[in-house]
Amino acid sequence: MTRREKSNGKTIFQSTSPRHISLTVEASLLPAFSQLLQNGFWIKGTVGCSVKSFLCEQIGLSPEYLEKRIQTIFLDGQPVDNVETATLRDGATLSLSAAMPGLAGAILRRGGYYAPMRDQISFKGETTSASMQSGKVLVKLFNIPLQEVGPIFLRHGIWVESDKFKDVLKARADDFQRGCGDVLADGRQFEFKQFLEMDWGMGDIFLQVKTV
Repeated sequence: MTRREKSNGKTIFQSTSPRHISLTVEASLLPAFSQLLQNGFWIKGTVGCSVKSFLCEQIGLSPEYLEKRIQTIFLDGQPVDNVETATLRDGATLSLSAAMPGLAGAILRRGGYYAPMRDQISFKGETTSASMQSGKVLVKLFNIPLQEVGPIFLRHGIWVESDKFKDVLKARADDFQRGCGDVLADGRQFEFKQFLEMDWGMGDIFLQVKTV
């Protein structure tokens, strides 16, 4: 819900939590969100499921893409080999990357030749369907998945800190002014400049970003 208040004769737009924000932007602006995606964002959905189920059934990645392009996966800081048995708990951290260079990258690559060398630190767990429930996962994207999968997560919708999101907009305000189409905040449409002046307060926002 958005409301207007007067302060020293100036109209201030305020929004109460939770705030749902939807942007339609030119594709050239998607890299502006890279820092948000690298630092981590929350996805709310079903937890207690496997990593594969979360990424393919809830987010919409194809199993082929997961198998061939996302070669390095960390779950709560531990490398994952089997995406069908590694289980996401509520509040888990899931990091996705392509194959990293060098020997370290080869060792961390799931299913790789050197994977047995890290057996002691690899994630071990089994999917338990009875424990499935609503929850959230902190996701971090790096290198190729950041570029290729980032737009999919943005279309799906992510939860981020309002001040960090606003920093993204301010850093490229002129570009967003030119390349941002529809701006919806809590279901109401705004001009970008008007939107940027809103006082969102503290807390997380639900952000969806689509391309023209």
